[in-house]
Amino acid sequence: MKDYTKLVQEIIAGVGGADNITDCIHCATRLRFTLKDASKFNQEELKAIQGVLGTLVGSGYYQVLIGTHVGEVYAQLMEIAEMKEGRLKNAKIVAEVKKDEKSEKKTGLLDRFSKMMSDVYAPYIPILATGGIASGLIGLLSNMGIVDSSGLTYQTFYSIFYSLIYFFPILLAFTAGKHFKCNPYVAVTLGAAIMYPGVADLLVTGEKASLLGINFTAYNFSGSFIPILLSVFCMSYFEKWLKKVLPQMTQFILVPFLCLVIFVPLSILVFGPLGGLAANGINAVYDIVSANGILVCVVFGAFFALVILFGMHWAVTPILLGVMAEQGFEPALAAGGMGNYAALGICLAVAVFAKNTGDKTTAGSAAFTNALCGITEPGLYGIILRSKWLLGVMVVSGATAGLILGIGGVAATNFSFSGILAFSGWFGCVNFPMYCVGIIVAIVLGFGFTDRKSTRLNSSHSSVSRMPSSA
Repeated sequence: MKDYTKLVQEIIAGVGGADNITDCIHCATRLRFTLKDASKFNQEELKAIQGVLGTLVGSGYYQVLIGTHVGEVYAQLMEIAEMKEGRLKNAKIVAEVKKDEKSEKKTGLLDRFSKMMSDVYAPYIPILATGGIASGLIGLLSNMGIVDSSGLTYQTFYSIFYSLIYFFPILLAFTAGKHFKCNPYVAVTLGAAIMYPGVADLLVTGEKASLLGINFTAYNFSGSFIPILLSVFCMSYFEKWLKKVLPQMTQFILVPFLCLVIFVPLSILVFGPLGGLAANGINAVYDIVSANGILVCVVFGAFFALVILFGMHWAVTPILLGVMAEQGFEPALAAGGMGNYAALGICLAVAVFAKNTGDKTTAGSAAFTNALCGITEPGLYGIILRSKWLLGVMVVSGATAGLILGIGGVAATNFSFSGILAFSGWFGCVNFPMYCVGIIVAIVLGFGFTDRKSTRLNSSHSSVSRMPSSA
């Protein structure tokens, strides 16, 4: 493993020191910091660090873009003595925790919602993508007659993706429990209880049911996310209250017992139906928005890469996954990847035509990462955001490819990334040949509109700043 000691020390200094760090996680390319004092997040200092591609403030996090090796950087960051000492201090000083909670309340509702969805969903995205690849491959083998679709081999690999969708309430309960700061294992048990076959089989959405003598309209939790989030959110406050009023010696047993015997029935009687109403409302809005399927594909093709850039995809992707789980397909998920392929074409052109050696290297590396893994941030930060023309090229190229997908009625049938490693996840999409045409168009247009003049880029580092709005 490469030594990133100098890099992580410079990053720590740039975010205000170890004592200013409340928490740090990472995604595919970024370090995501939660800070005590946001004013100490020095974007200019950070983006000047060799090895930092850019910075971003949004979705409740202060983010530093590293690239695909962010996991190694994160691991070494966590081993720095200052970080260990800082985390120990943060754990011991209650006043600082209260300070952090107050600062969170000042964060805009949209940013808080986006951060919650990121915390809850992000850990499962690589697994969903993996499942999409597996289901795509087994679907292809089935279509070729190599594997029997009714056999155990097919069902085993098919389940890698669809079991995640089906059992989402259990999986999301765990990460929601961690986010809302309650016992995640109690939360998981809550999710498992409402998904228990003896319960789930009796909960037929829209049918009348009775629990504890109370008649209600049943809601089946499979594939849903709103009810379990509501349940765990409310349970977290109930758990905190119990810990205040119950004697310490009784909490070990009574807290989880009371949480479960109260909130399992409440989830079925109250939060399930409420979540169903919310889901119906979301679906109604989605139906209105998606009434013109071609327009939806154009918009997502043009702008979804930028939505990801700002971290706002966590407010959108769960909704799209829910729609896909309900109806079996979803067009916006397919069109959203066209901006990624447009960015690939742009980076390839810069790698070929740019005169600056550093830009050629950055673009080549970004193109490779994009083509292989579907990760666009290195190209967006390192190349595209340094030129208004290139940004426009990405938007127009992605929109054009989205138009082609919309005309062809292309839709995702499972979740997968763009890129070669995840490409099999798209084998089973609606109108796969037209999906391939869209990819080719996005890459060709991105490459073709990136001429030698447009490869003369601005400063070598980029930053995107979107401070959390107040609400």
